[in-house]
Amino acid sequence: MGIIIRQTIKGSIYSYLGAILGFINVALLMPTIFSTEQIGLTSLLISVSIILGQLGSMGFINITTRLFPYFRNKENSHNGFLSIAILTSLAGFILCLVIYYLSKPYLISNNIEKSPLFAQYVYLLVPLIFFTIYYLLLDAYNRMLYNASFGVFLKDFLLRILNLIGIVLFWMGYLDFKGFIYYYTLAYGVPTIGLGVYLLWKKEFSLKLQLNFITPKLKSDMISVGLFGLISGFSGIVVINIDRYMVNHYLDLSATGVYATAFYFGTLILLPGRSLRRIGSSVITQALKDNDLETVKQVYSKSTINMLIAAIGLFLLIWANEHNIFKMLPEAFSDGRLVIFFIGVAHILNMTAGVSGEIIQFSKHYRKHAIIMGVFITLIIITNMLLIPIMGIVGAAIASAISYLLYDIMRFGFLLKHYKFQPYSYKHLIILITGIATYAISLILPELNNWILDTIIRSSLVSIIFGTSLYFMKISSDMNNTILVIIKKLKNIVISNNK
Repeated sequence: MGIIIRQTIKGSIYSYLGAILGFINVALLMPTIFSTEQIGLTSLLISVSIILGQLGSMGFINITTRLFPYFRNKENSHNGFLSIAILTSLAGFILCLVIYYLSKPYLISNNIEKSPLFAQYVYLLVPLIFFTIYYLLLDAYNRMLYNASFGVFLKDFLLRILNLIGIVLFWMGYLDFKGFIYYYTLAYGVPTIGLGVYLLWKKEFSLKLQLNFITPKLKSDMISVGLFGLISGFSGIVVINIDRYMVNHYLDLSATGVYATAFYFGTLILLPGRSLRRIGSSVITQALKDNDLETVKQVYSKSTINMLIAAIGLFLLIWANEHNIFKMLPEAFSDGRLVIFFIGVAHILNMTAGVSGEIIQFSKHYRKHAIIMGVFITLIIITNMLLIPIMGIVGAAIASAISYLLYDIMRFGFLLKHYKFQPYSYKHLIILITGIATYAISLILPELNNWILDTIIRSSLVSIIFGTSLYFMKISSDMNNTILVIIKKLKNIVISNNK
């Protein structure tokens, strides 16, 4: 777990710094500077481009993660792997262009009255889709080179700095909204360009084709893995982004803006899990290739504990301060209160499953993973169709929570049946009970008039109680070791400063 922990820590640092920037952008600035409709536009453009971008990757992200170990050979430019991926994704982009131009009349006619901004700027989906496809491709390739944190730095940190600059330029009057949207679109391409430049600098970017390396067996595996990976990956991305499209479809762009802002707070829970899954997938792929099931089992078990701790801890920080969140947001966003709660619950469930999805996806059972994802996306769509018309944006959040619960049960049951993996123990129950007890204690604190001071005190109390309780109960050796390393480094800094 050494490389996983190091990369997870680096990735998490970038993610948390990005989360701070995201908080400034999404929670503080955008709600006060932009209208709910304008916020809804930025969110919807990105969501749709991510969905189509995943389709345009043609399953090569899964091929990269699962089959790159067979190509790995730095001296021989990894046997032309990157050039094949780039050419295949170019074909995928052309496919997305066809889909876009065929669906453009419907998108415009369906949104011209209730969401006119989306109809006006729908053409920006073209560059956004292109940037998305090649970011996903280059990031997956870079992860397999055991550098999972650089993509996080570009996407979660640098991009948010650029967005902050754009928001400030709009606020100061240097950009009108049209100029901001153009700037926003160009900024979205920076992580893609950054990855390309980084790989060139590391001499890992080669367009040399070496088709003779691909045997008939490997070619067959690539087609099969790519096809089912496309289904799995596309389903996974649709699950994360389809709710905003459906909120716009059943309600309007303004409701989408409120939902997207509240949704942001719930997604903070996923930050540490993203980093662990990114590097964990590389280790899992190699271990499965070597038939090292003990390593897979160990990664799976530890991931459920560490990710649950992170999820509960972050949810506590958010929900214990929900009254403060809505003090800083304009009144128009008040309907998002329960969205934060249920999206938070949904992501706790997701984090509790650890890397179960990655194990299934990168194992010999990857075809069945596509079926599981197909069921999952069906659940998401059906529950959204049923609940949004009745409960509005809260219905979309509840739909996510219900769907993730059933999805977790499917993944757990599959790994138990096929590998006899059972990662859960009394420790998971202790984490949950400790979280509930910590929240109950936070309720005792009187609410201060100054919401900033109240947030600081309440967050500090929650962090100390929850963190120290789990530390002394020795629930996670990884968490305890990380804390000890941090304490040691802080002591060394103090000693150095006193000399």
